[in-house]
Amino acid sequence: MSRRCFVLVCCLFFLISIPRLLSLDAHWSSDEARWLRRSAQFMFAVKKGAFSETLIAYHPGVTTMWTAGLRTFFTDPGVDVENLAQARSFIGIVVWAGIGIAILLLYRLFGKWVALASFACLAYSPLFLAQTRRVHTDSLASTFILLTVLLFLHYCQNRECRRYLILSGIALGLALLSKSYALILLPWIPICLFLFREKHIGVFSTHFAEGIVFFNCSALTGMLLWPVFWTPMFGLMALSLLGLTFLLLRKMKAEDSPMWLVGIACAGLCLVGVSASQTLWSVFEKVNWAVTTPHEVAHFFFGKVVYDPGWLFYLLMLTLKSTPLMLPLAIVGCILLWKQRNGSAETERHFKTGLALVAGIVLFTVCLSATSKKFSRYLLPVFLMLEILAAIGFVEGLRWFYIAVCSRFATAATEKSKTTLVVLACIVFFFIQVLPVLARYPYYGTYYNLCWKATDITKIVTVGDASGLDLAAKYLNQKPNADRMFVQVSPLAMEYVRHYFQGFAPRGDIGIERPPAYEVVYIRDSQIKLVPQEGTRGGELEHVITLNGIDLVWIYRIPR
Repeated sequence: MSRRCFVLVCCLFFLISIPRLLSLDAHWSSDEARWLRRSAQFMFAVKKGAFSETLIAYHPGVTTMWTAGLRTFFTDPGVDVENLAQARSFIGIVVWAGIGIAILLLYRLFGKWVALASFACLAYSPLFLAQTRRVHTDSLASTFILLTVLLFLHYCQNRECRRYLILSGIALGLALLSKSYALILLPWIPICLFLFREKHIGVFSTHFAEGIVFFNCSALTGMLLWPVFWTPMFGLMALSLLGLTFLLLRKMKAEDSPMWLVGIACAGLCLVGVSASQTLWSVFEKVNWAVTTPHEVAHFFFGKVVYDPGWLFYLLMLTLKSTPLMLPLAIVGCILLWKQRNGSAETERHFKTGLALVAGIVLFTVCLSATSKKFSRYLLPVFLMLEILAAIGFVEGLRWFYIAVCSRFATAATEKSKTTLVVLACIVFFFIQVLPVLARYPYYGTYYNLCWKATDITKIVTVGDASGLDLAAKYLNQKPNADRMFVQVSPLAMEYVRHYFQGFAPRGDIGIERPPAYEVVYIRDSQIKLVPQEGTRGGELEHVITLNGIDLVWIYRIPR
């Protein structure tokens, strides 16, 4: 690697880290207290050797608990702002490394220009950026899903390089350990193999052996990283799977996969499934409960309070939580890849890769829409794949525009016109795609598509990821005798206010010891009719917390 490339890579990694590793103590988000407790419980069980107690959540959230649990080696585990910032920093570092690997893989798939455009799209994707600053499962799961997709696409394009098959299986194992919706990738794998099928590799047993190796690597990753599998029986099974994987890889190198060896592999997998059924059944039961049971907190959707917003929810989220350029550029990328499908071997390969990404987008959107529990963050893998297609659309669109338009009017100064076009396009891209996201620092969850009016958004969907409640607490901390002040807080906001407020902030729906001095109303409580926006105490509006043009928190002074 030349010195110039090394400096460029260092600069890119630095730019990724800035929004993910600064002001990590800002605003507490939903479920973060729960994951701080879970990670501490997980690490305590590991340290004392009670491995069966590491089956804690249905997600299963193992990578989140490992990553957030690293803080227990540096500070006393607890549920406070210091623990939150440390846990967020470790998750940010893992995602930071994952983005770097993804950019390298995209460089090998599409070249440097698409890789650079993908860097800008992925690093500053607003929903992804907001979730990487949370102690939760979705950012890690989406990162590993993206790596699984890119690594498997590498293998499909170069079947002789088996390490991509192994690494993609490991990435899938990490994704499954992060969140159960990574199972949606299972039907995507045969679709991808079909798209990149080769005439001289038409034997069914060969493709079957590829699948066995892939899933064996995923299973081995799960057994290695989830302590619930750290038992002698599972150790023997892991050694059996490792041996079978090694034999299959040797046979695949000779382009020969005898049926007896495939039969042994199937028998090994069946043995694993039967022996692990008791342990895995409890996980699948919890996953089934999560998929079929709506969330206990209602949604506000098109003026109604509902628990399952239906099939339209995720399609709406694609337009609300994306940047103005993402969907148009993704469509442009798909169209231009389609036009190049019958060109050179390289453009045909790019077309198949784009088609595989579209298949993943459709699968995730349809499968997640069929579940009863819906949140915009669940759709994060779709956003990442769309960001890659948008990067392809940006680069290919510039190339097409230059060939079709600019070259006709700048024949005498071709190179100069090309440079001018690229610079202007990058400036426009920065001011539309990147700068509005950075302007939300550090409340990236308040970003909504610039094509929507902020006042309209609050009438359509549930707004607020607890952003602004820390600012309300800091405002009240400036009051005289704030450490002895009682403040009534709306039900959903109490958890996020109390970590920042110096005084007492009990929930308004469970009663308080004495009359409060102030009442804090959070927009989500107001939207789903838990608390009226004007409060319950007949107070006087003193202050409003507004972010990105949306009123999120109202502070009422209660007359004595």
